[in-house]
Amino acid sequence: MRRLLGSVGLVLCMAAGQCSDETRISELEPPQGTFAGGEEILIHGRNIPTGKGVSVTFGRRAATNVVIENTNRIKVTSPAGDRNTEADIQITFDDGRTYLLKNGFRYIDGSDNVKVMKNFGKK
Repeated sequence: MRRLLGSVGLVLCMAAGQCSDETRISELEPPQGTFAGGEEILIHGRNIPTGKGVSVTFGRRAATNVVIENTNRIKVTSPAGDRNTEADIQITFDDGRTYLLKNGFRYIDGSDNVKVMKNFGKK
């Protein structure tokens, strides 16, 4: 009986997609910021390896102050970008694994506060 219940639990775990120890990167919070950069951005995921080095780029520009806070989050400071453009986010760990969030971040014109507030929280 115990073996059967263990097998059922494994099947449920696999069906839910939550038993993998594979690193996943899911989203940025917030998904947009001003073109001037310098804003704190959180990169959410799961099974992020702690104790390893990581670099993050927004398009071709490197983020600064990159810190793996825990297995679910990386904190960075956004680099400057071009107004009203989207940038791919690339996360590269020192073991060579790379993850890409295509068009994961939008640079908006921070001088237009109406546009900033209208887009706040949108991807």
